[in-house]
Amino acid sequence: MQIDYSQVLPFPKERVWEVLLDPEVLSRVLPGVEKFELVGPDKYAVQVKLGVPSVKGTYTGSVEIADKQPYSSYKLRGEGKGGPGWARGEALMTLAPEGAGTKVTASANAVIGGTIAGVGQRMMEGVAKGMAREFFSSIQRELEGRKQKASTVGFGFRVLLAMIQNFFGRLFGKGATGEEQKN
Repeated sequence: MQIDYSQVLPFPKERVWEVLLDPEVLSRVLPGVEKFELVGPDKYAVQVKLGVPSVKGTYTGSVEIADKQPYSSYKLRGEGKGGPGWARGEALMTLAPEGAGTKVTASANAVIGGTIAGVGQRMMEGVAKGMAREFFSSIQRELEGRKQKASTVGFGFRVLLAMIQNFFGRLFGKGATGEEQKN
């Protein structure tokens, strides 16, 4: 599954870089994180509790930050296993100046298996994009000085609403923005 997402944050890229790589910040802004523990240079043991319609569970695994090009890009690699299945992925995070701010682009590739894979590609893509939106919104709050733990309840509710909106959009031939889809 390939997911691409970008957002412009109204802060200089040096400040965005610092926040994106701060383990304390990551432990707050990643949805469902219950444990984010340093186990080596740029390597973390994680425990995440996520719930989406029909598949909920706790996953344990690891996250690694690699190939850092200061203030420009890095790779975020992770894997996890839990009752509902397993996931493995990598995201290339790039930072580029845009206006007075910084455009952050995440280009991720993930592979999932087990019960969670049975949920369906479309639903999982919606969940992944919802997680990306939540992550970037939380990063922006951090940059603004509003430290707040990402809520799994609020996240789950927003993902469910987005899935319902996408379902009805496809049903009536409109995208999530309400524009006519071209077939």
